[in-house]
Amino acid sequence: MKNALLVLAVILFSSVVGDSLTKIGVNKLADEDVISDAEAKWRLDAIRKLWTERKRMGHTPLIKYQPPGFPNTIIYMKNETATPTRTLKHRFAWALLLWAITEGKVTSKTSAVYDSTSGNTGSAEAYMCTLVNVPYIAVVADNLEPEKVKQIESFGGKLKKVPVSQRNKEARETAEKTHGFYMNQFGNAEKAEEFHESGNFLYESTNVFHEILVQLKQLNKIPTVPDYFIHNAGTGGTISSVGRYIVRYGAPTRVVLSDSQYSLFYDYVLKGKFTNQTGAGIWKAPGVAGIGYGYDVKPVIYGETTSLTRNVIHEAVKMPDIATVAATRVLQEKGYNFGPSTALNFLVALFKAYQHKASKSTENQTIATLGNDPGDYYTTTYLNNTWVDQKFADFGGVQGMNCWKTQIQNSIDTGSDFYTKGLTLCPGEY
Repeated sequence: MKNALLVLAVILFSSVVGDSLTKIGVNKLADEDVISDAEAKWRLDAIRKLWTERKRMGHTPLIKYQPPGFPNTIIYMKNETATPTRTLKHRFAWALLLWAITEGKVTSKTSAVYDSTSGNTGSAEAYMCTLVNVPYIAVVADNLEPEKVKQIESFGGKLKKVPVSQRNKEARETAEKTHGFYMNQFGNAEKAEEFHESGNFLYESTNVFHEILVQLKQLNKIPTVPDYFIHNAGTGGTISSVGRYIVRYGAPTRVVLSDSQYSLFYDYVLKGKFTNQTGAGIWKAPGVAGIGYGYDVKPVIYGETTSLTRNVIHEAVKMPDIATVAATRVLQEKGYNFGPSTALNFLVALFKAYQHKASKSTENQTIATLGNDPGDYYTTTYLNNTWVDQKFADFGGVQGMNCWKTQIQNSIDTGSDFYTKGLTLCPGEY
């Protein structure tokens, strides 16, 4: 009993005493560096390099498209393939690394930056890390498209291949073992992405919607605010930062999540589902490359497996994956070299155009969306007929894809309802 009381007394004493306070004295002034001169210089140089890169990037082009069948709708696609790493993730990786250096997560002593990626973030992170001389290792799925593997390596990154469900876990554990930093694009996007206005300050706001507003004003000679902003979610960082910007500044724009067929995000955003349940038995490969969620061993956890902020999304629309494949082909045939996630955005924009027409409204509407990455990355997958036959056999393979292509093209030309007709006429059970 006495020994137990003695142990308890020691514990209580330790908790009460706690840390000692630095004293002020004439012989030792309370004046010490928090960060060494060498580390402060490295940080300053690294951040200056990143801002130089951001200014070099400038504004990516806006592509104006007016479907003949929908004369009252204009779709603006922001062409993110014009960035140095050819994807939307160039600006995102920039924001992530700037945040990580600012917060002291990445320093001159960091052994390497690790991240789990489906390819595009990996190539952009490799580019940015190489820019500031920090090694980068991308943890990727063992079936990642060879085009994306080549991209990551071309920008100085190294790869570690694992089953897709193990990507996040492997990246986190390897970083811990090697004294590196796990960037965790999924959990940290909401910390890194900008959603503030800059006014006339020297450093312009890096929010992509701010950029769209600036460009629309330049194109149309008057301020133009889109009626809709449509985008899908991989990390959820981009659409959430746009949503925060729109809500924060009171813009009338509706933010619409475009989601893939077996992704959990649609139900998460609408009803808060899948925060305690994984996508096991629900998610079906291949999905739409780079977006959606359900493949990981963990459920949807805000700040860990996603940065998708539910309360800044106004609407969610889900499309069949085979329809997205078809839309990818339609865009290619029209000369727009974009991948499947862009095609999904385009499909939802086309659906909103149809709804506007069906409402008998005579007012014009403007839709803004993003062109995420180039079709070049999918020559062995979504643009390959053999692959489509194998991966989408339940939905008729190439035959099913061509059925959806017909409905989408008819909608573009005549203003018809491709969604209902595709679900009715094309193969597969939805």
